[in-house]
Amino acid sequence: MKPGKFAIPAALLSSLALGLPATAQEAAAPAEQAAPGDVRAELEQLKRINAQLIRRVQLLENRVGANPPPPPPRRPPPRPQPSPTTDSEARTAQAVAPGEAPTKKSPGASRGVEDLLLEEHTLFDQKFSMELGFELAHFDRSQLVLNGFLALDAIFLGDISIDEINSDVLTTSLTGRWTVTDRLQLSLSVPFVYRETTTRSGGQELSSILETEKKVDDSDLGDIALGVSYRLFPETPTRPDIVWNTSVIAPTGRDPYGIDFLEDPLNTNLQFPEELPTGSGLWGVQTGLSFLKTLDPAILFGSISWRHYLKDSFDDLGSNPEAAPSPGDVQLGDQYQFSLGIAFALNERTSLSTSFTQRFIDTTEISRPGFGAQAIVGSDATTGTFDVGVTYAMTDRLSVVSNLGMGLTNDASDYAFALKFPYRF
Repeated sequence: MKPGKFAIPAALLSSLALGLPATAQEAAAPAEQAAPGDVRAELEQLKRINAQLIRRVQLLENRVGANPPPPPPRRPPPRPQPSPTTDSEARTAQAVAPGEAPTKKSPGASRGVEDLLLEEHTLFDQKFSMELGFELAHFDRSQLVLNGFLALDAIFLGDISIDEINSDVLTTSLTGRWTVTDRLQLSLSVPFVYRETTTRSGGQELSSILETEKKVDDSDLGDIALGVSYRLFPETPTRPDIVWNTSVIAPTGRDPYGIDFLEDPLNTNLQFPEELPTGSGLWGVQTGLSFLKTLDPAILFGSISWRHYLKDSFDDLGSNPEAAPSPGDVQLGDQYQFSLGIAFALNERTSLSTSFTQRFIDTTEISRPGFGAQAIVGSDATTGTFDVGVTYAMTDRLSVVSNLGMGLTNDASDYAFALKFPYRF
């Protein structure tokens, strides 16, 4: 039996136990004087009362056993409060068009990663930013020059000289980015170029031991670029963020056409330019796509692009200062480029990235009156670079982005080091 079945009977028996002595005493006092018949009558009455009480107790026990007491009411569990992330995801799901996958949010990318992606991709979460950048590229070229002929297919008779060209290009640029909407961004980049070239050649006075060199440096405004970036598709769990980038390059720099090459009077093998160019001299259009995919804790990014220069005419294409001007048209070769990279967040303010960039440049053609189109030998090129970058957020608004690029092909620069300081308003 359960303990609850004896609760009521025990209380009744206790009351009977307390009440019976008093009743017995009251009945015993007159029993001394009452007749034996009266005593027996009272005992019979007490037995009947006792039997009735026992029946009532049994009846109560049966009722208790048939209807056990209901369990205490259970309290409903507390209603979970919606988290900010859940609300944000709900709003995002409502904003997505029917049939389209919900937009995937980046898993708390650090400031360092955001500033890095600002360079490699496009971010639409800031209204306006200004960036001051410095890039130093170094080129080192050596060329063997033979002026003579082979005798007996083994002996060279003539002059031998080795030409070396060392070039350093320092580009200081100021770039502004303005986010018009959450899908559209405008940018303007104004570069200032400083170039220094050292030309060294052997064979002074027909000697292969003595060398002469000439150093030429120049600086001027580079080609200004105006860009437009439009987000075609936001990132989803199954699709990367895709942005269409288009830019127009204006020929604001000094063009390389018609620059005279001078000859060293002490070494007829050494020829050096009178001045150095800082631009292409042609209007250009570049378009392409950039991609970004978040794979926590890494972020993958890449791009493909195509650049085309418009054909234009120039008054002089020659390099001989003693010759008459040679006018003509110039058509620079198209450029095709792709890049792949990966970025990691080391902490909240620092990130590390590596990337590879490949560029293919077609042959340049010039057209002179009466000669038709002519391809410039050696104007096509293939450049490949491997880049390692570190980004650090100095404050909530100012960051420093560093990148070291190492050339992998003969046409690429030996190395290029860039340092940029983006500032968010």
